[in-house]
Amino acid sequence: MGVSVGKAWSLGMLSTNLALLPNNKKKHVCSQQQRKTITISWSLVCGFMLFILGLISLFTGHMLSDLEWYSHRLVHPNFYSRLDGNYRAPIDIWKSKLSKYYYGCSDRGRDYAPAVPEQMSNGYLLIAASGGLNQQRTGITDAVVVARILNATLVVPELDHHSFWKDDSDFINIFDVDWFISYLAKDVTIVKRVPDKVMRSMEKPPYTMRVPRKSEPDYYLDQVLPILLRRQVVQLTKFDFRLANHLDDELQKLRCRVNYHALRFTKPIQELGQTIVMRMQKMARRFIAVHLRFEPDMLAFSSCYFGGGDKERNELGEIRKRWTTLPVRLQPCFLSTNYFAM
Repeated sequence: MGVSVGKAWSLGMLSTNLALLPNNKKKHVCSQQQRKTITISWSLVCGFMLFILGLISLFTGHMLSDLEWYSHRLVHPNFYSRLDGNYRAPIDIWKSKLSKYYYGCSDRGRDYAPAVPEQMSNGYLLIAASGGLNQQRTGITDAVVVARILNATLVVPELDHHSFWKDDSDFINIFDVDWFISYLAKDVTIVKRVPDKVMRSMEKPPYTMRVPRKSEPDYYLDQVLPILLRRQVVQLTKFDFRLANHLDDELQKLRCRVNYHALRFTKPIQELGQTIVMRMQKMARRFIAVHLRFEPDMLAFSSCYFGGGDKERNELGEIRKRWTTLPVRLQPCFLSTNYFAM
């Protein structure tokens, strides 16, 4: 770059000197310098173009998202609905003019069988979700799929009140339960509780069991269904990641319908989230949310020592006894400690 600038300055000086020469000498100098000047000029042009391309490649990654956003705003102004002076939320894409360019991967197939009515189902499935809210959300999603596999009536899942956070919230406090039931009506019959008539007719309390992690559908059909048919009501405990990842297409689509459509937060939670987002958007155009996940099980799996002395070592040692595959040796993680303290 410095060489090109130097050449440009030399050419500028050369042009000034040529202007001061007599006409007969100008022709002589020009005839000697013409080819060289043309070559240097093309070098300058190419260098300038490469410099511009470099700038474009540097800033394109940061500009494309904004350009795309503004282009949609200009070309499709109805795609956004104004909520207040500073926030615009996208409307349902399936109701927009652009919907013809998209297709839903969660739509039911043409041969998808309707949900089994409550009176004709194989029994009632109780689910006790486990872990934090993310794990419980996964458990709820899989619970619907398991109920579909078993042709069972699903009772609204029970959330975990004994995890690290000791949160006493129920399903109805976090998710819109009526929407959950109605949206999945074509997939699985869902009720808020086991009918009293059924409970009174049972000779024994509901059968409780825990299935292995990542269990295949065949496991539920072979091990859970016979018990369900015999006992009418079965409760699956610690229900987190208890269903295999790879399922047939229709069951995978059902997972999507549950997770991305049926599980809708209650109105107060949605309003609070909207308020937080709007306030953050007033402070900056871009922001990121970080979940530090500083919990006992995370500490156990990290195999780190965080500088808390013998008390910390003993407490983490007791927690780590739950998993026999964890390494025994503890290593100092001062970087992690500083990170979480930030």
